[in-house]
Amino acid sequence: MTTPSTPSGTRRSTGPVYSTRFKLVAAAIAVVVAVLSVVVYLLARDATDSPLGSGGSTDFVESLLPPNGSQVLQQSTVGIDLASGWEGILRIGGQDIPEDQLTVSTALNQVTFTPGPDKVLEALSPGRLCAQALVWRSAAGRANSERTVSWCFEVV
Repeated sequence: MTTPSTPSGTRRSTGPVYSTRFKLVAAAIAVVVAVLSVVVYLLARDATDSPLGSGGSTDFVESLLPPNGSQVLQQSTVGIDLASGWEGILRIGGQDIPEDQLTVSTALNQVTFTPGPDKVLEALSPGRLCAQALVWRSAAGRANSERTVSWCFEVV
């Protein structure tokens, strides 16, 4: 098979010829698609990192300490930062934390526990550890509005 030639005798390509402008636009589109793919992945991952709550929405949770899926040391503080009008107690690794060992900051709406001597937990157990916060709307009372928020983290 011979390659067609022009009247001047030079060989020409039979495949498509793309302009520089077309190549730049195609490269820009590929970059945009790659960036959007990363954004979608990160959003999906963040959605799965949210706390698990009973009773529907967890809009009453402002933050978890430590964050879900994080790594912490054995003496780290565990707790929950709640929206205004909510209060709660903690359970860590299946162990109910006595209310007199919790640090409750009414002004900040936070309930925390730091392990230590003479406490129900002297240190957090190494490995994967899950915590639960039993929370309720202050105005409705615990019996009428209790919900559970669960999250897990790695203790190193």
